[in-house]
Amino acid sequence: MNLRDETRRDARASNESNHQTMARASVARSATRAYARDDDDGGDDNSSRPRVAFVDVDGARRSGTAFIGLVGNAARALEAARGARGEDGDEVVVGIGCETSARFLAHWVATCGMGGTTVPLNSRWEGREARDAARRARCDVVVLDETHRARWWDVEWGGGVVVVRAEEATWPEEGDEVAWEEPTTSGGDADACALVYTSGTTGMPKAAVLTHEGVVSATRAKLEAGLYGDAKTYLHCAPLFHVGGLSSAHATLAAGCGHVFMSKFDPEKMLELIERESVDAFIAVPTMLHMLVEQANATCRGREFTSVRTILVGAGRLREGQLESVKKMFPQSKITMAYGMTETTSSVTFLDAEDPRLAHDAMFAGNASRYVEVKTDSEGQLLVRGPALMRGYSDVPRSETFDDDGWFATGDLGRVEEVDASSGETGARVWLYGRKKDIIKTGGENVSPEEVERVVNSHEHVAASVVFGASHPKWGEIVCACVELANAVEDEDAAEASIRAHCVDAGLARFKIPKYFMFIPRLQDYANAMGKINRNEFRALAERDAVNVK
Repeated sequence: MNLRDETRRDARASNESNHQTMARASVARSATRAYARDDDDGGDDNSSRPRVAFVDVDGARRSGTAFIGLVGNAARALEAARGARGEDGDEVVVGIGCETSARFLAHWVATCGMGGTTVPLNSRWEGREARDAARRARCDVVVLDETHRARWWDVEWGGGVVVVRAEEATWPEEGDEVAWEEPTTSGGDADACALVYTSGTTGMPKAAVLTHEGVVSATRAKLEAGLYGDAKTYLHCAPLFHVGGLSSAHATLAAGCGHVFMSKFDPEKMLELIERESVDAFIAVPTMLHMLVEQANATCRGREFTSVRTILVGAGRLREGQLESVKKMFPQSKITMAYGMTETTSSVTFLDAEDPRLAHDAMFAGNASRYVEVKTDSEGQLLVRGPALMRGYSDVPRSETFDDDGWFATGDLGRVEEVDASSGETGARVWLYGRKKDIIKTGGENVSPEEVERVVNSHEHVAASVVFGASHPKWGEIVCACVELANAVEDEDAAEASIRAHCVDAGLARFKIPKYFMFIPRLQDYANAMGKINRNEFRALAERDAVNVK
């Protein structure tokens, strides 16, 4: 059963049994309602917020009302594209290839308001990867901005896909009348609002089907954790094609924040925007914060950025030294570290950096939000369930992903301790001991070793390889490869350069290409009695030298 069939089935069930809940969980409704009364005199009379500003990548400043107009114009462009396919009234699947911008958000919100599903396309993908992802998601429409049209200029999307220029959704002109219209969706809470790709352990990316209820639950969890609710200006420095950036974007829209956009992360530009726009909230991964501290030390001579009050850290934890550096740079900020994944629509647990338990228990990951239940199985693997979870993977039977009671296996090992209701804690205490699988997390991206190995092994002079992650102070981890060559060579540097070039030619995304290579005569010498190679052995061999890779 494909996504569209599943969506229609779930829409019928939801309409019959839970129409009232639909209004509560609509992503489009909760993302735009806060801006309905944003006018030239300031927002809601009872609000302490200043007039909302949307500062787009071009530096232009617009009001929240103008953003509603942009969403409306995006909806009209998408309706025209749907009509061109002769599918007026059907659920529409829209791929978005845009830089982080107001237009990206507008097309997502517009698609949700039409009862459709958005497929964010990773800007770091090569064209072949973007095309294959769009095809697997059965996109009807692909929205591309100027940057992505140039980057993926040679892609043939196929399948009758209508390509829409993102710029067709224009900002309303000053003086244009913009009316907020209550968005309606074709189904309920369980309807898909986004298919977000995540690397699977088999190496083939899988599309997690995120729902309206899941996104809204994730938003509530963030606001209840003290994130964004009091923020006035949120900086979009995290990519919107990842669940962390997308989920925080919705939370800050629902909170009625002002928005400042960066087309891509640049530490120098980010510090400039924080200072110029008095940014007080953002989400980042440890690698980004490491680069920010480096940039500040190099150019700002220890300057403190006191406007920042909220920093959410995802995709890994800050090491002790990193945490102290970030605190020094942003002395007024509340730093919260989150554990989560695409399948849970972002955060499962939250941990305040000031929590005293962190000082003596490095494995403590914080407390679960009210929108997920957490437990462990017999092997110590963390299992989660609840309204924030995905509906499943597209084109994968639910029974292969969830057990009969609705529990999802995270692939992470840990421990769970229930809390007493009188403790005041949001949910169970959770500890993380490590990943059950060997997915590499580098710079906020997930990389499957098997996928990289397939490309490296296809090089004509490679007999075998094993790919693994090694700790790195900047990237969190870097992709490393231990290679057995088919023929002995005297110049390993030349062999390394040739393999790198082969990875590029094969269309492997650059963040997946190994940054560190080792060459050994025979990989099988490191296999166990079952013929399996333990990646941890190679990780230990590489740790000393890999840490020095730039």
